[in-house]
Amino acid sequence: MTDSGIVYFSKMFQAVPPLAQVARQLPGTFVSSRRSTMRAARRMYPHMDTGRYSKYWGDLAKGNRLLRDSNVIVTGSPYRSFLEPYAAKKCTVFHGTYTLLSREALLRNSHFDLLCVIGPRMRSMIERYAGDLDLNTVETGFLPFCEFPDRTEALREKILSSLGMDPSQKTALYTPSRRGVGSWEHAAEKILLTSPTSMNLILRPHPSQGLTPRLADRKLISRLRKIAKSRGNAVIDLSDAPLSSFLAISDVVVSDANSPAEESLFYDIPLIFTETSRLGRSTVIENGKKYKLEQDHIDMRLSLFDAGICVDAESELDFYSCLTEALAEGSEHSARRMNYFKWVFGCRDRLADVRVAEAIKAHLLN
Repeated sequence: MTDSGIVYFSKMFQAVPPLAQVARQLPGTFVSSRRSTMRAARRMYPHMDTGRYSKYWGDLAKGNRLLRDSNVIVTGSPYRSFLEPYAAKKCTVFHGTYTLLSREALLRNSHFDLLCVIGPRMRSMIERYAGDLDLNTVETGFLPFCEFPDRTEALREKILSSLGMDPSQKTALYTPSRRGVGSWEHAAEKILLTSPTSMNLILRPHPSQGLTPRLADRKLISRLRKIAKSRGNAVIDLSDAPLSSFLAISDVVVSDANSPAEESLFYDIPLIFTETSRLGRSTVIENGKKYKLEQDHIDMRLSLFDAGICVDAESELDFYSCLTEALAEGSEHSARRMNYFKWVFGCRDRLADVRVAEAIKAHLLN
């Protein structure tokens, strides 16, 4: 274990990027129980020391010993029952942008000694329960922005050339939500078959479908890769590179009004929202009423859909016209995108890692 006594833990890959940013400022060891998560973490963030946790090997496993002897455990998901046996102080940095935090969701995180809050939207959701839940929170900003590169022609040429694509052509990035609610099964093949063949196309499935042992997911990706190869100028990326690098070189983002869509606001990229029956404007209204959100919060959440073009992912889609329209009208929605960005993230900077590290030092290591 490192001298700091800090362990960064996650089963899911989704939390690895934000944890890696904190580890740059506050060195520690990353621990995971999943082989796929560990492989991806080692490939993408070689600066992090790592240790595998094993349910069966006990203290013979490096990760088990690290967790046992740690002073602070930093994670991105509740893991309440898993973390309970460890004496270390515990901190969560959240992964994703958290469009909804119910009282139940906050209760699942109430065991943490410190919660690092992303921005104004998350703070307002937590403040609803200030008199009911005793939570120690610090507003730190959005950690993934720390690794967001500058949007330059040099970067665009480097990445697209490495993918065998033409940097002189427009690039579309499709990045849907998780299995069960996202549009991957509905829209991935449609965008491959109907988008302009001259346009570079990057498909980035959610890790729950891209980094998974499920046979159905692997079969679908295999079939889509054959279509992508036949089409040309298309690639399906399974977290081989940071999402931020693709956002930085994309001209339009296709998504499900999810965390990646909100993250793309950092670059003010034109948006196309692929709505499904389980994730769209109607869902925002239903969840807002269910969890007793203020109407102004619901209205602000709905305003994201006004910052781009909305399509029904479960219908017959022609992405040629959708993409053409989004590129032509992109600047018209810029003010809406920037207003929404401020509500979710607050400051537009890359300093969240510094603020999180300082918060951990002040609250958990003093």
